Amino acid sequence: MRRLLSSLVVLSLLGCGAGLTPEEEASLGAGEGGLAAPVLASPPQATVDQAIATSLGWFGVNAAGERYSTGLNGHSIILAIAAFKGNTSADAKLLAQMRYVLGNNREPFANGGYMAQHERMVTGMFAIAKRTPRVWDQLTATEKTKIDLIMKATLVGSAYTTADKSNAGSVTPTGIDGDTNLDRDWNPNYREGMVGAVIVSTLYLGGRTATDTFLNGYKHASFVTQLTSAGLNRIASVFNTNVANPSAGAPSAATIESAIRDYRYKGLALDQLFDIYVLLANDTFSATVDCGLNGGVGVELSTGEHSGYLVEGCAQLANKGTVGQLKEFRSNDANGARSSITYAYDGFKPDLTNHAVLMAYGAIPVGTTTTAVVNRISVGAKDLFFKAAHGYRNYAKGKDYGTFKLPASGTGSGYEFNRPLWENVIAPAYGL
Repeated sequence: MRRLLSSLVVLSLLGCGAGLTPEEEASLGAGEGGLAAPVLASPPQATVDQAIATSLGWFGVNAAGERYSTGLNGHSIILAIAAFKGNTSADAKLLAQMRYVLGNNREPFANGGYMAQHERMVTGMFAIAKRTPRVWDQLTATEKTKIDLIMKATLVGSAYTTADKSNAGSVTPTGIDGDTNLDRDWNPNYREGMVGAVIVSTLYLGGRTATDTFLNGYKHASFVTQLTSAGLNRIASVFNTNVANPSAGAPSAATIESAIRDYRYKGLALDQLFDIYVLLANDTFSATVDCGLNGGVGVELSTGEHSGYLVEGCAQLANKGTVGQLKEFRSNDANGARSSITYAYDGFKPDLTNHAVLMAYGAIPVGTTTTAVVNRISVGAKDLFFKAAHGYRNYAKGKDYGTFKLPASGTGSGYEFNRPLWENVIAPAYGL
C-alpha cells in the first residue's frame, strides 16, 4: 500500500468556513507546515448518473413498530458532493431528495441511537449541500427552517446519548424516547452514527461557538413546539416521549438540558472535531486483516458447516496481519464472537460520510495523525471490497446469516456509491 507523503500540498476549499467565526475558520484546516486541508474530488459522472436514477430515500416505521430506512445507501452523499464540486447535473435530484425527507413522517428519528448510522445519509447531505449556494439558495425559508431543526434534533439526540455527563460512572443513557438499544461504546455501526451526528451538525451550525450556544441554551419543551409547528411530527413525537408516555423511560426535559450543556465526548470539546473523528475511525478500522474467525476457518455450526469467514480467495487477500480491517469482521456482541461483512459495512458507510463532511468544511488537517488514520481506512476499504467481491459468510448474534457476495457489476447495498466515494472522491486527496 502506498504511504501518504507528509509534504502533500492540496488546494484550499473555495468558500471554506461559511458560517464560521474567523477564529474557527483559521483553526479548521491548519496542518503541519501551514499546508491546506485535503479536498474532495468530484464523483465520476457514471456514479452521479446512478445516483440520479436511484429512487428517493426516506425513514419509516413498519406495522410492528420497527424503524427502518429505505433507499439511503449513499446516493444522497454522492449527489451532495457532486453538486458541491460544481456538477449541475446532480442539482435537481439533490433538491428532490432533500425536500422528500422534510416532514410527512419521512424525516429522521433523532433519538440518538441505532438509526443514527442511517441518518448520516441525510444530515451529511444537508451539511454538504449548505456549502453549495447554487443549490441551497433554491430552498425556501420554510424548507431551510425544517433542515435546521432536523440538524439540531439529531445533534441533541446524539449529544445526549454520547455526552460524558450522560455516561458518567457506570450509567448508560437511554435514547431521547427511552430506547435502551444503544451505547456510545458499542460496535462502530453505533459509534459512527451517534458521535458522527455531533460532528456533522456542529459543522453545519458553524462550529463550536454556535453549537455550544445552542446546546447550552437548549429548552426542550420549546424545541418540541418548534418541531410540531414545522410539521416534523415524527421527531416531535420522539422528543415528546417523556410527556406523552411516562412509562417509556425517556429522559426528562431537565435531564436532557443538563446533560448536553458544556458538551464533551471523552473529554473532547466541539472545537476538536477531527480529534473526535480520529477516535471513531481508529476504532472502526482497528482489527488486523485476516480471512475470518479461527484462522479463516470460521465457527462450526450445528450443521457441520462454518460461518464467519472469507468464502473464497483467502490466499489472495492483501495486507494480512496489517491493522486496518473493519472491526466488525472480528468483534463481539451479546452472543459471543462476531464476524460480519454486513455489520462491518454498516460502520464503514457513516465513517465515510463523516470524513467527507469534515473534508467539505476544510476540517481535516494535513499531518501525521491524518496520515495514520487514512492509511488504516485505505487498508480497511481494500479489504472490505475484496471480501464483498469474493463472498463472506456472516456470523453475528450467535447465528449464521448466510453469505454476502456482490454480483460482478459491484452493484448492490450501495457499494456502487460508497466504493467510488472512497476510491474516486476521498482517497485521491491523500495520494491514494
